[in-house]
Amino acid sequence: MPHVVLESPDGRGGEAILDAYGDRFEPFLDRDGTRLIKVDRFYRERGGGQALIETVVVDRGFTQKFFIQIAPRGNGLTVRLEPLSDPEKTAGVRAALARVAERIVAVTGCAWGSTNIPGDLRR
Repeated sequence: MPHVVLESPDGRGGEAILDAYGDRFEPFLDRDGTRLIKVDRFYRERGGGQALIETVVVDRGFTQKFFIQIAPRGNGLTVRLEPLSDPEKTAGVRAALARVAERIVAVTGCAWGSTNIPGDLRR
């Protein structure tokens, strides 16, 4: 399953990083040729914990709706596809995951950790 791990450069916990991103979350639309990525809503579990981001990807006329899961992990976060929404792992879906991870890094100052989609990230 595609994922990106983000690490705190200053030792903040993953929940604090997710709080910071949630406070500054803004929906966005990313167009690249025949691909459209729409990141629309941010949902956070009560009492902290993980977050879900509602996402739609249209790639050459093929539409997929799914959630991206952001889960605190020690001193960082894991950004991955929410397992129950289970979209087809197309280039557009991997790009959507990468765009969300890039925005988290831009907003929070996290460092890049491990990933299995390095070719989709614009670092």
